[in-house]
Amino acid sequence: MRSSWPELLFILGTLFFSASSVIARAQKTEASTGAQRFMEYCAGCHGADGRGGPKAPSLINPANRARLSDSELSRIVHDGTRGGMPPFAQIGDENIVAVLQYVRRLAANPVVTGALPEPAVTGDVDAGRALYFGKAQCSKCHLMRGKGGFIARNLSNYGRTHGAEAILQSITDPDAPLVPSSQVVVVTTHDGQKITGVLRNEDAFTVELLTEDGRFHLFSRNDVTDVRYTEHSLMPRDYGKRLTSKELNDIVSFLVTESRSQGVNGSASQ
Repeated sequence: MRSSWPELLFILGTLFFSASSVIARAQKTEASTGAQRFMEYCAGCHGADGRGGPKAPSLINPANRARLSDSELSRIVHDGTRGGMPPFAQIGDENIVAVLQYVRRLAANPVVTGALPEPAVTGDVDAGRALYFGKAQCSKCHLMRGKGGFIARNLSNYGRTHGAEAILQSITDPDAPLVPSSQVVVVTTHDGQKITGVLRNEDAFTVELLTEDGRFHLFSRNDVTDVRYTEHSLMPRDYGKRLTSKELNDIVSFLVTESRSQGVNGSASQ
């Protein structure tokens, strides 16, 4: 039986819509995979937003991405570099491609990479600075203009891409969301030794931690009896109770003002 033109057009339209839906779902899945793998393997050093971290530079600097092709970037991720970046061949070519596509999207998104408009801070910046380096002990883990620890994100430019409300939430609710590469784990070895640190990398064969003294520890799965995931970062979860609303506002004001008054040489990272 011969089909009429309207029937054929309806069939073709249905097929086109179905194919478009499949492609859209596939693209969404790829984007989700790229984001997840980036958080697992890259964010610990390059920052959750790709703008650089305590151990590695920005991945979304226009000059950096312009001079390297996708094949060159894939080789770097696969083989590592002499400068200290470890190879990630173990995550597979598909995951490497997904990560690179995610990084390209980060670089092309002005909402993610652009600095926010200048905010009006309402706290005491000097008091916030004193709290940051004193009572609140932020500098124990976070760098600020080259001063402080480096086990957690560098906050030198954090206030350039995060508003006051977002910064306050990250202080009072630090595990929402929890970046996988910032999670604290406890590894127990065969001789009963327990090592607590931030999870930097893991696969089926190894677990890598960064401890508060700045040392990296690489364990073979065969050498450990237990790996306990705490589901938390090192960030204290009781700042909302330990600090007054004024003190929190002072710290937020300090982070915003310090980040935006020193240019863009520092790195904001997760």
